[in-house]
Amino acid sequence: MARFFGRLWDRAQGKLDVVRICEKVFDELAVLNAEKNAKLLDVKNLHVATLMVYNSINKQLVGPHKDPPCMQVVKGKAEGFRDKGITQQEFRELIMEWVRMDLRLVLANKAAVAVLAAPLLAVTAKNAGRQVPRMRDAVDKVPTPLLFVVFSAGLMLLQDIRAGKQ
Repeated sequence: MARFFGRLWDRAQGKLDVVRICEKVFDELAVLNAEKNAKLLDVKNLHVATLMVYNSINKQLVGPHKDPPCMQVVKGKAEGFRDKGITQQEFRELIMEWVRMDLRLVLANKAAVAVLAAPLLAVTAKNAGRQVPRMRDAVDKVPTPLLFVVFSAGLMLLQDIRAGKQ
């Protein structure tokens, strides 16, 4: 159960989208290393890969533009790998380290959109339901705050679906 809620929390923050983006960029830029028999990202391509990831993140995730780390920060991290290459796991962890603060803003923006739009949708849906003769009694029995919660959760999920399709 904890695993399910952890995965749901990661999805709400946008971590799963970032992981998917990292895998796509890594597959595009990584080369097969003969001596290690594995795909590795060349240290020289780390800055390009980072820019590609941030470009995709800015296209897909809701919220303000996220700036990539400066060239000096990327060079500092690249020196730690010493031309041996970067595995996919190391690349993903590096990007997640740089994106961590931005993901909190993504979650806050998603929540703000859901909380601001849900009351309007709840009241509009309830008024529209009252116009239908056979539904009028059932709609009156459903409390508006319950509709508010349902619409809030639905809007949070719809934002995730939109980001996942791009």
